[in-house]
Amino acid sequence: MEQPTRMVVLLSLLLFSFTFITGCPGQEAQQKPETGNKVKIGVSLASMEFDGNQSIKKFMQERSKKDKVQLVFTDAKMDPGQQEKDVDKLIKQKVKAIILQTVDPREGAKLVDKIMQAKIKVVGLETLPFNAPLDGYVAADHVRAGELEGRFVLNQMNGQGQGNQGGGQQQGGQGGQQQGGQGQGSQGSGQQQSGQGQQGGQQNQQQSPAAKNNVKVLILKGDPHDTVSQLIATAAKDVLQQSKNIAEIKVIEHPKGDPEMARMTVMNTLKSGAVDAILATDGPMANAAVSVLRSEGLEKRVITVGVGADHKNSQSLAAGQHDAEVDIMPELLANFALEAALDLANKGTWNNDTRVQNGNFDIPAKIIPVRLIDKSQVHLLEARWGKLKEEEQQKQQQGQQDNQQQGSAGEQSAEGQSQEGSGQGGQGQQGKKTKLRIVTQEGKVMEVEVEGEIQKIEQADDSEKQGGQQGQQGGGQ
Repeated sequence: MEQPTRMVVLLSLLLFSFTFITGCPGQEAQQKPETGNKVKIGVSLASMEFDGNQSIKKFMQERSKKDKVQLVFTDAKMDPGQQEKDVDKLIKQKVKAIILQTVDPREGAKLVDKIMQAKIKVVGLETLPFNAPLDGYVAADHVRAGELEGRFVLNQMNGQGQGNQGGGQQQGGQGGQQQGGQGQGSQGSGQQQSGQGQQGGQQNQQQSPAAKNNVKVLILKGDPHDTVSQLIATAAKDVLQQSKNIAEIKVIEHPKGDPEMARMTVMNTLKSGAVDAILATDGPMANAAVSVLRSEGLEKRVITVGVGADHKNSQSLAAGQHDAEVDIMPELLANFALEAALDLANKGTWNNDTRVQNGNFDIPAKIIPVRLIDKSQVHLLEARWGKLKEEEQQKQQQGQQDNQQQGSAGEQSAEGQSQEGSGQGGQGQQGKKTKLRIVTQEGKVMEVEVEGEIQKIEQADDSEKQGGQQGQQGGGQ
């Protein structure tokens, strides 16, 4: 009896131990909430009014859902003072890294020093704070952007159309430039021989300026201390100077990249003489140039190229009012900037692919490739901005309907006035009635009601003088 009892006790102990180790059936181990493990990253943007920054924020937020990261965004509204307050706020929130897009590159160094003193990693985004020791820098290839702008203008001067191979323009198009008008193929070769480029090349909307020599180019450059604008403008100018057809290259700086100042620059340039092409180092200044040209009816005659491919300029491309945009790929900017900040926060290093000189410092950097998009390639931007051509068609249809309604209202108003006038004149029976009071020399008074308006009163006898007097008296009363 003792041996079976021992077996029962041992089995009970084993069963209890197994249950204690594995837990009760039907219950799953609960994972700890991940919020405590998330890395907090601050993102200080110059302004959320820029379409590119809105795209950057959107893509960062999408990635943050997949990665263990908590993002804190601030909007400086293009105010350096506000950005300093934003940075102070992020430091107090104890973020592990800050992605910094400075409003003013001159003020940026002070912000970087403040961030580093708080032992927080800092990654520059697009704008480069002057002479500041950043932990990383992520930006579009600004030199390439300027080269593409200049190359596009030269392609147009040499007769290559908008519908030409976009890849050739993006890669520089050296062979296409040497071939000149033959770059459009067999259809384009006869255009230059016959001098009817606009009739033969339906894809080329800019043959008039392309056929000109002594080309005058205006470059709208941003702030004098903006290194990004400087790189783009210098690269574009260097490419343009390679052509003997370029007679004049005028580079105008605009403090803080003010689009209103850029608008005035374009207006003054048009007043002082003709211009064949306008290049801008950012989107707002390009949009300002397009607006002025459109108001003057010159959008088909002057080539315009911008940088950024924002929503407004992309719409202008779809409408045929703008010629080309250099797309800085905000999706890639957002991805690599956030990746750099996370790696620096977690590991202290990140996977940069180059270095850029910034005053006394060499900054680890990653440079994002860019692409030039012309009017025929606007569909490449639909993933970002939707159906641009359909949107433009809807705007045009709405505009036509509004014009038709205004025209119909105007016609009805004019017709009503015409009918009213004719009713008062020839068709007085249904028109206005006039009461006429006649006073004779003897003092008699007579009132006569006449349909219509009275133009003239004549006396039946030959006393014209008396008739005139009566007419004056009747008309006065």
